Amino acid sequence: MQVEALAVAGQDDSESKGVRDEGLVPVGPGEATTSFDPTRLDFGHYIGMTIEELAAVDADYLRWLERHPSGHRYRVEIQRVLGVTRFSTDWRQ
Repeated sequence: MQVEALAVAGQDDSESKGVRDEGLVPVGPGEATTSFDPTRLDFGHYIGMTIEELAAVDADYLRWLERHPSGHRYRVEIQRVLGVTRFSTDWRQ
């Protein structure tokens, strides 16, 4: 009944549902601009630290991250900083 009353009153449907256009960009597939920096972590406990800074503090974490799927986009930088070892990408280690 309320929907009919709003329609009769001539209000815009999106307005009646609380939708406001504030210049926001919708989230979803499409062209994306990113500022991803492969030298700086953007998640987790070490967020904001560079790979080089982290190597001095917790190299074991970097070796784990290199093998873990969430670290895929950092592998080249981790290998550049720590060097490629015989088992650097071996999941059995």
